[in-house]
Amino acid sequence: MKKYIYLAANIFILFVLVSCDSELNQLPLSQGTAETFYTTPNDFIQARNATYSVAFHGLGTYGYANRILNLSETRSDNLYATTDASRDWEGINNFATSISSNSYVTEAYISNYNAIFKANQLLEKLQEKGGVFTNAADKSSMVAEARFLRAFCYFDLIRWFGRVPLIDKTLSPQEVSTIGRSPVADIYKLIISDLEAAIPDLAPSYAAADFGRVTKYGAKGILALVYMTRSSPTYGIDGATLGLNEWDKAYQQLNDIKSSGLYVFGADYATIFKTEGITNKENVLVIPYTQNTGNGVGGNFMVEVGYEPYFWSVGVTANQGSLEARPISTGFRAMFNVADKRAIFGIATSYTVASGTYKGSYTLPVFKKYIDFSRYGKDRQDWGVDFMVTRYTDVLMMMAECTLHGGGGTQADVDKIVNDVRGRAGLAKDAANITLPQLFDERRKEFFSEGTRWFDLIRSGDALIIMNAWKTAEDLSKSIGTIDKNSLLYPIPSQEILALPGLYDQNPGY
Repeated sequence: MKKYIYLAANIFILFVLVSCDSELNQLPLSQGTAETFYTTPNDFIQARNATYSVAFHGLGTYGYANRILNLSETRSDNLYATTDASRDWEGINNFATSISSNSYVTEAYISNYNAIFKANQLLEKLQEKGGVFTNAADKSSMVAEARFLRAFCYFDLIRWFGRVPLIDKTLSPQEVSTIGRSPVADIYKLIISDLEAAIPDLAPSYAAADFGRVTKYGAKGILALVYMTRSSPTYGIDGATLGLNEWDKAYQQLNDIKSSGLYVFGADYATIFKTEGITNKENVLVIPYTQNTGNGVGGNFMVEVGYEPYFWSVGVTANQGSLEARPISTGFRAMFNVADKRAIFGIATSYTVASGTYKGSYTLPVFKKYIDFSRYGKDRQDWGVDFMVTRYTDVLMMMAECTLHGGGGTQADVDKIVNDVRGRAGLAKDAANITLPQLFDERRKEFFSEGTRWFDLIRSGDALIIMNAWKTAEDLSKSIGTIDKNSLLYPIPSQEILALPGLYDQNPGY
């Protein structure tokens, strides 16, 4: 549904919206604007599209894809992103305790709440003025999409911050100023209620013109991940993991996706990342981007983990400045067999710049998985590369994870899934009696540079053990701070704390 990006631009003009740098106490639409806008089905379509735009593409130059590369991938043991430059990612990678004003942390909070505000408003207007729809199914579908997007954003928030304010309707600044941080369990009630209500009214698939709208199975994938996250060890913090045993619930949602027959385990690893739109049968939930439109709707998430000399080596030098590397950790590189197609395709290990500022030969390994030059636009802020939030391989491997927790399936199922993944990578299909740590190791090699690693670490129950081992092995410069249970959450942004003094407590350790 790439057109939702263009339509969103129109609705931003019509709406009195919050800015990127404003606090949570957002002003809602003026009554007059809202009343005059929601008068036709097309008005509601534009409002829905604008909600997608903020939920998926964020505000400003960052979106969901950028966010998880900055806050998940960069936080994880996949990278050792310490350089001589003063960049916001260093505080993330270094486990600094002074990152409450970090731009990446603030963006995650503000963009999600802006999308929640828009979803709340859309739901209220659908209830109030949805009679403009002559087809009841169109209204039901829109309600379902709004509820999905609200759930999606709240799930994103609690995974980063733990307890956050629960706001399920549009409120005045005065009303917002009385709402503190809610228990994670209460927020989960809304998330699960929204997803369960949305799934029956979401379409199983869409035509190419609506590619990017969430399907029934995209929502099921998120609901499964919700159950898996709730079931994971708590680490003794107020985070998204509650230690519940809901692996069977997650398994059922994932099995529904598999049983739909709509998705295919891609035969070639590289092709998964080079095939666009509905023809890519690995796509379960995807965020689309389009380059060369002149409307600023191209993606730039792959630049987050890029490196200036690598781009120059392939002739891409336009309008970017200087990208310092976020080097791949030595331990991660050592995991790969030399024949592993995933590393061959997704990691640049040697490259040469023939002339110019960066002339020379380089051997610093950097990620390049999502960099597809056939979909490059006018500059490095303008790529037509779609980002897969959930791909079918992830569905299968999450099923294996649920199985190993007793949620359904057999050990033979787990071994087959891992062997299929390994076989596609060009490796021997000799896995047997796969354990959870082995499964997470295989996930690490399969999904690097896709932003899943931090969440995988937390679900494993071994995040602190693994990250402290990474610190010991990688941090020869002694740049990494203390990694303890408080490091598993990010701080509430300082501008939110300061905007409403005394209303929010800060997460411990910051």
